[in-house]
Amino acid sequence: MARRAVRRTESLLAGLLLAGLLLAACVERHPPAIGLVLGDSFLDAARLAFEDLDRDSAGLGVDTVLLFERSSDAGPALELAEQVVSTPGVVAVVGHSNSAASLAAAPVYGDARIVQIAPTSTSVLYSQAGPFSFRLVPPDDAQAQFLVRAIRTRYPRGARIAVLYVNDDYGRGLHDAVGAGIDSAPWRVVFDLPHVDREERPANMAQAIRAVSRARPDLVLWLGRAATLHAYLPGLRDALPTVDIIGGDALSTWATFKARDGRWAGVQYVEFVDLASTPGLRAFGERYRARFGRTASGADVLTYDAVMLLMTAVRGGASDGESVRRYLDALGRATPAYEGLSGPIAFSESGDVARDPVLLRVPASALP
Repeated sequence: MARRAVRRTESLLAGLLLAGLLLAACVERHPPAIGLVLGDSFLDAARLAFEDLDRDSAGLGVDTVLLFERSSDAGPALELAEQVVSTPGVVAVVGHSNSAASLAAAPVYGDARIVQIAPTSTSVLYSQAGPFSFRLVPPDDAQAQFLVRAIRTRYPRGARIAVLYVNDDYGRGLHDAVGAGIDSAPWRVVFDLPHVDREERPANMAQAIRAVSRARPDLVLWLGRAATLHAYLPGLRDALPTVDIIGGDALSTWATFKARDGRWAGVQYVEFVDLASTPGLRAFGERYRARFGRTASGADVLTYDAVMLLMTAVRGGASDGESVRRYLDALGRATPAYEGLSGPIAFSESGDVARDPVLLRVPASALP
């Protein structure tokens, strides 16, 4: 029986753009399989986890299903989730890469009694997704409280704030939660505009940037994803060269854009894992850069931990989704918390992890 392992798909990862299943034929029985339904920027972390596991043991003891998450939309997420649950032997999945996709896919996994660990999905609604849904970050209401506290310590009474947010589950949830805090604070929201990912038309961006500039903000609060801000940054820098930009956790993947023009310098963002905070995290960052040629983010650490956590459950005897769920539920209660690179991992009754965020700044000298 051929073993389907990440290390054996090194030359095939480019084929993920076709969203194909990299599966070997298996007719006698189906060993436990773990699905990886992630964007390409997350798959490197999953690959590193399986390489470490394969090097440290005689065998992985698990099959893997690699699926490429082509967008953050519900439609593609549902299609990929259906492929996962129709694959024999799948007991758990790491994914998806964002709240909108994770929320859309959660009922499919739950109905199939397959565990879902979403490494970075922060939507408040995900806490209600069901007993098979877990995540490695706290929900947006906790992130929003942190953002409001951070702004309060940095900006005086009367500061002018421009808010731009992505019009999906992630952006709307974070926008509403942050807005509740801002409304009770002595600041002025002088601009408030939703946007749609992957619709960075030059004319639309130019119009939005002119409107932001006319509002004369002291702070641009970006509650959207890094790819869209990457497109907006040159215009924002030209129109408002001294304005501060603070964003949510979705900006933590800034390094994937390999921008050498300095557009990201000084942008501040919420991060759930500070890779400079411990020797283990610093070592991970060095290995990641040496292996993949780019700067690791907190999302990469969380993806790595999600794979390692599920592999620990399977190696401990979990052979179906129900036993994986029981293993995760017991962490921090009947059994000790799992010691991940990101810190101790134990889940609340709603599948959430308690984690203190930090606010980091992209250094001027950063070259991914």
